[in-house]
Amino acid sequence: MTGVNETTATVNHFVYGTGEQCRKFRVYWRDRPAEDFPLDEIQRWVGDSERARATHRIEFFADLDFLRVARVVDTPGTRSTIEFHGEATRDFLGLADKLDEKTRRQGSAADAIIYVLMPVARQTDQDLLGDFERNTRLPGSTPYNSIAVVHKWETMDVASPYEEAQSKAERIAGVMGELVSSVLPVSAPLARAAESFPDAFWQSLLELCNAPSATIEELLLSERDFLQLEDRLCPLAAAARRELRRNHPLPWPSLKAIIRLGHDRRPGSAAELRSLIRRAGKIDELRDTLQRRFFARSRMIKAFSLLAKALDPCEEAAVRLRNHKRRYSRLLDAAEDAIRRLDGLSASVDAVTPIRRYLDETRSLVEKDLRDAAAALRKLDEAKVLLKDGFDDMQNDLRMLALLDEHGELVGDEWARVLRHVFGYAGPEIDARLGPLRALANAGDDLAAVMWGIGQIRERWGGCGGDLGRLIQHALSRLEQIADDLEHQARGAGGSPPPPSPQEESQGS
Repeated sequence: MTGVNETTATVNHFVYGTGEQCRKFRVYWRDRPAEDFPLDEIQRWVGDSERARATHRIEFFADLDFLRVARVVDTPGTRSTIEFHGEATRDFLGLADKLDEKTRRQGSAADAIIYVLMPVARQTDQDLLGDFERNTRLPGSTPYNSIAVVHKWETMDVASPYEEAQSKAERIAGVMGELVSSVLPVSAPLARAAESFPDAFWQSLLELCNAPSATIEELLLSERDFLQLEDRLCPLAAAARRELRRNHPLPWPSLKAIIRLGHDRRPGSAAELRSLIRRAGKIDELRDTLQRRFFARSRMIKAFSLLAKALDPCEEAAVRLRNHKRRYSRLLDAAEDAIRRLDGLSASVDAVTPIRRYLDETRSLVEKDLRDAAAALRKLDEAKVLLKDGFDDMQNDLRMLALLDEHGELVGDEWARVLRHVFGYAGPEIDARLGPLRALANAGDDLAAVMWGIGQIRERWGGCGGDLGRLIQHALSRLEQIADDLEHQARGAGGSPPPPSPQEESQGS
């Protein structure tokens, strides 16, 4: 994430760890037991190395709270991450196939997906969209479990990479708005520098950024110029710049971007420069997006992903059953035709009887199989309807959660919290959906709380239109579904539950 080349050639897992464990990584080999290595040896696995070929996966450890409940998997990408050089061998082409297969397998099982897009120039927006759909988008990916980041934007060969990155992210969001929930320009090298480099580094860069524009342009022509050029107007001598590079390793394009931003924005202190670069790296915005869209809604997204993944095999099974019915219908027609022809023959009864018996038995078996296939298809279609209804309702839940993020002030903080939970923010189960409403209503039971909530919402916002009207209509629909389910439970009814509990739906189907 912090280099400038696309070199991920292994499947990398990031898991929770503490202490000494976080200073090592664990390699799971294909043909021998796992081994631990110090972090400074990770370069030996970069690119299409022999070690990368022999590795099943790598585990990194970090003492981060969200890794207690989530596992992050960094995959090599789908055919677009490692560059094919002219001397690439057939073995490497085989490795690329395996990496592509691993990425798609990991992606199809993921509850949330981050697409890392490199800032490569495209001829048209449609080219970008087509390339993403053909080569990058993973099975089970929806805009509600996916975001995209434009990474390492500082490598773009333009006068102002930062402004170009913002513009590019906006263009990508416009083109791929139906495929991902948001697009952010992110620079891990800038974020890492802002987070970990000492104050002395930022003070030196602040002085350098205050040099005349002509001096800055000369220094940034190449890394060699930066290290060797002597200019009396430059606040840092060449020896000091070389020491800066040696003590604080950073990709050259990233350092150039920091200096250009600092020179253009002219922060008043080293702390302000550090803050500027941290904002430019957008790592905090990415973390907030991940927390808000993924981690805080993890149970909701997991249930949504479950429904999305369940629909495809149902569709496939239905197609196979229909094809099976067509084949057996043809067999039945052939059996009927054979029996008619046999009845018209003038052969002796002794010669015809075994053939007739075989054809009758075959016809009976085919008829029974057709009846069984038709019954199975009816049950499957019923299950598909339940899954599709649950999927559509949860898709609307996620849309309404996004609307609440934008327009929560229209209903106030208290009711915004109630509606978030009704829309499944804390999980798809009825109990999770009713938490804040239960406390606000202070009613005797859940059904009374739901009926009170329906009345309050209709009284306060029943006649509203626009985005607020859509929010209110979906809230009322959800609460009415929950009320129906609670009434069924109170009567001891054993039918299939309505959509508020999609996990139960999928189990029942």
